[in-house]
Amino acid sequence: MRSLNNRERTIAVFEHRKADRLVWQPRLHHWYDVNKARGTLPKEYEGWDLLAIYDDLGASPRAYHYFNDTIKVIEGDKVRVKRKADENYIYTKYETPKGSLTQVERITEYGTASLRIEYFLKNIKDFKVLEYILRNQRFIFDKELYKERERLLGDRSEPLITVPWGSIQRFFIVYMGFQRGVIALWKHRERVEDLLRVFDENDDERFALIRKAPFRLVNFGDNIDEGLCSPPLFKRYMIPYYQRRTKELHQAGKFCTSHWDGKIKKLLPYFQETGLDGLECVPPAPQGNVTLEELKEALGDNILIDGIPATHFLPPVNRDELKRFVMNLLETFSPNIIVGISDMLPPDGSIEKVRMVGEMVREYPI
Repeated sequence: MRSLNNRERTIAVFEHRKADRLVWQPRLHHWYDVNKARGTLPKEYEGWDLLAIYDDLGASPRAYHYFNDTIKVIEGDKVRVKRKADENYIYTKYETPKGSLTQVERITEYGTASLRIEYFLKNIKDFKVLEYILRNQRFIFDKELYKERERLLGDRSEPLITVPWGSIQRFFIVYMGFQRGVIALWKHRERVEDLLRVFDENDDERFALIRKAPFRLVNFGDNIDEGLCSPPLFKRYMIPYYQRRTKELHQAGKFCTSHWDGKIKKLLPYFQETGLDGLECVPPAPQGNVTLEELKEALGDNILIDGIPATHFLPPVNRDELKRFVMNLLETFSPNIIVGISDMLPPDGSIEKVRMVGEMVREYPI
């Protein structure tokens, strides 16, 4: 058959059509940002941009890093957002007629990421402020930015967008934190569920835009882990959320995946109920708590994106052990896989191992 590009190969995987070979799509952004910041990029890559490194490795970038900001949030007329930062922290404050909310993020080492240390919601009295903010937001799709990013990536990747955390995951991760969130859910479940319905209403416009946008792939950025979203919570909140949104997106001709990047063994039995077409970033053992065989049994012929533990790219794992794992992964999931690193290449991970795996993926017959 004719040689395809990585954009064509990606769609072929989701449509269960035969391609000429598999796609190698490691996420290198964190590795690149940290090593660039600390001056430790490999000498051969000094002064290179990230896409040039992907090209040199014969790899495909994960496109949501380039397209997520094509859906823009517009705050209500009476909502004011104030942000300031110093060398250690980022401060965000919402001011509304219903009151104010504040968040503090700590900038991580080398300044390449941040970590929430104070959440917007301190108690249930704050819910009314957040509800006002969300009910007055609107969304726009930046078509010109989409075209610009599409030209930038060329045929390296199929355009892909990630939607923010859904339902209870958004409540825990973005707005209240897990400890306070669980206590609020225990003491004030009806009030929390009222807020989750506002999340859904807020999402309606976002998903309406995405259904009309040219994306064929939509990823739910939910960061699922059974320690934070136990089976009872998953069944009550996440399954209905997935079922509704995947049905809408499927009707619009989209494929849907979700970012399950934690321990998920207890949640895998519910995968088939979600309506998802695949899972992204699941870390198999020893990094996670599922084997490749358990993951395959749960997914069936659905798509796995990634699949190689990030820890396998660190010095304690030798090249032969990595090769054995990769061969087992390919034999287990091919052709229903876009091969990558679960979750991303660590800053101290070996870029030469990345090159080696890319060669294995390209040579693997499908």
